[in-house]
Amino acid sequence: MGWTNRAALALATGALLASCAGEQDAATPRSSAAASPTTTTSAPAPTPEELPVERDIRDAYEAALAAHPGTEGLDRCTRQTPLTDTVCGTALSAAADVADATAQTLTAGNPEHAHLLYGAVLTTASEIRSTVGQLAGSMPCYGLNDEPAPPPQLAAEAQSICAEGADIAKAQWRIFLSTVGA
Repeated sequence: MGWTNRAALALATGALLASCAGEQDAATPRSSAAASPTTTTSAPAPTPEELPVERDIRDAYEAALAAHPGTEGLDRCTRQTPLTDTVCGTALSAAADVADATAQTLTAGNPEHAHLLYGAVLTTASEIRSTVGQLAGSMPCYGLNDEPAPPPQLAAEAQSICAEGADIAKAQWRIFLSTVGA
């Protein structure tokens, strides 16, 4: 699957999850306007902070973020960032490590139901890891590997490929952050 298709899939997944949450609220029966004054209403739904699944996600993310600092350097990854910029590479690696560690924690806690409970988080975490893994492949992107600099005639193409991959990883990171409630 291409970079653009993965980003589109991740965006569509996030939009689908958001719309499903809205439909679930719309499907919840409301009290009738014609109800008598003595009719009791049910207790209000718990706020997002009270939901155990969301608390598990937030806790796993915060622990992973503490264990793998450096994601704040993602802003440094731009179209003009040189291939040798290791701050960008460190930030990309940190984002992949945070996403991966979050997913591992959530999966370890409830392996048989992890995808049902944490599907959006697990999907976006996998996408980030895959994108950063591709950048760390055979090209010399941001110090993610020990490959030598490309020859001058290929430098512009390598720069473009690495920058596009970094853009996709940053978009996936933002989607991941939305799935963990950050």
